Amino acid sequence: MDHALAILNSLADPGASETAKNRDAEIKGYIAGTASIPQASKAALLDDPRRAFELTAAIALQVIDPSQNSIGYLYVLEMLMGTGSLPRNFGKRAVMDKIVLFLTRFDPVQIRYVGGPFRQLLDTISSGTWLPPAVAIELLSTAILRIEPTGTIFTSTHLNLARLAVESNVLEPALEVLDKEITCYPIMSSAREARDARDSRPLCDPGLTPVGYVSSATGLTSSFKSGHVLEYNYFRSLVYLSRREWSKAFAALEQVVTHPNKDRGVSKVMTDCHKRWVLVGLLKSGKIPVLPGYTSAQSTATYNSLSAEYKALAALFVSPQAKELKEWAEQNEEIWQEDATASLITEVLSAYQKWHIINLRKMFTEVSIGQVRRLTCSAQTGEPLETDEDVVSLIQGMLASGMLDGTLEIDGAAGSFLKFGGVAPVLTEENFAREIATSHARITALTTQYKDVNDRLSEKREYVKYMVVEQRRADKEGPDAGVGFDSQIEDEDLMTGIMAHG
Repeated sequence: MDHALAILNSLADPGASETAKNRDAEIKGYIAGTASIPQASKAALLDDPRRAFELTAAIALQVIDPSQNSIGYLYVLEMLMGTGSLPRNFGKRAVMDKIVLFLTRFDPVQIRYVGGPFRQLLDTISSGTWLPPAVAIELLSTAILRIEPTGTIFTSTHLNLARLAVESNVLEPALEVLDKEITCYPIMSSAREARDARDSRPLCDPGLTPVGYVSSATGLTSSFKSGHVLEYNYFRSLVYLSRREWSKAFAALEQVVTHPNKDRGVSKVMTDCHKRWVLVGLLKSGKIPVLPGYTSAQSTATYNSLSAEYKALAALFVSPQAKELKEWAEQNEEIWQEDATASLITEVLSAYQKWHIINLRKMFTEVSIGQVRRLTCSAQTGEPLETDEDVVSLIQGMLASGMLDGTLEIDGAAGSFLKFGGVAPVLTEENFAREIATSHARITALTTQYKDVNDRLSEKREYVKYMVVEQRRADKEGPDAGVGFDSQIEDEDLMTGIMAHG
């Protein structure tokens, strides 16, 4: 038992190594040492009736500091959670406390070397068997961003986090991760891809980019398919829909709808998301959304066919035909129920008059409340609102929510008027400098991401072959700007580090 403790606590301080190469050797040697701990010593850690609690607690809390020796701490956690029954005097609550401590303090560099066990710990947490959902989601978000602070590389833990948030309806702790824009996907560890993508630098090298250590080869993500990415964005859209964050929900749905597909086919989740995308587009901007130009013609044709009722509803939404919109919604109620979009349809009907009020700004800078009542109708009743007071109440709600930019002037003698806003306030010098600095930081981050993606893409065999073929073709026929490498890669290739569209 003492021998096991000595081995577990033998990892040197991270600052003791002068070079990444030396630190790499130390960590690998430490991992080899922990693997050599005799089974008898492991059993002693768990079963000693006199010292099990004291010794394990000493290892977890006193002897091993998770911020200095994350590998050893994880080793003990794995041993405790993997045993059929916990040691005497050491209950599940005590292990839960150690998990929380570990995931809030672990060294992300050391974890690159034990990605498999670390991800298994996260998988166990996401299953909901050890921690309450609110705590589990908070810890998963923390772990994802400690491993990869930009949050732009997709992993299997992202999907587990999104699924748990939706199923438990605990959304707030997950937003810090879900709000991050995924720009690339980790390399899957097939033999050829692992060989092609290998970076000669050690995992602890401070200059190593996240794509160099976040992969299925290191274990920090399990293998996943294109469908898992669609599922992740679908869950993200559900989170934003429940919060009525229409712009974010629209973006998440559009990532599903425009996802590159193999054999020009679209999946059910893509068609389901397209129906919601049409409705959310109306809620977001009051206009019929238009598919991006990079959406394939086959996908567009499929969507138009399967979403015909939704397209017709959208056409009525932007027309002055409130009564016809109401009737269409009622006639197709069975379709909305079957597609589980009935609640969104209700939101759309509620938003109809609001957007028509907003669109009055195209004709007026100031309009009387009585005129607003005469010019707009409610899609929920198919008729104008009954009184000016109802219009005032509706406009006040729009102003309070930020949906409408303007002011409401209520004067009993002169009448009530809505004055539209829209002129942007003049920025102070300080605010202008802040805006410039923010824009510069975004451009710098995008430039770095573009360079990383371009470097990874240029190293792919498929890309090199493509460039050779294109050069030969250009020599014979001249360049053709209408065809590109992105249009020729297959669905599975999107999982190997190429920047995501959208």
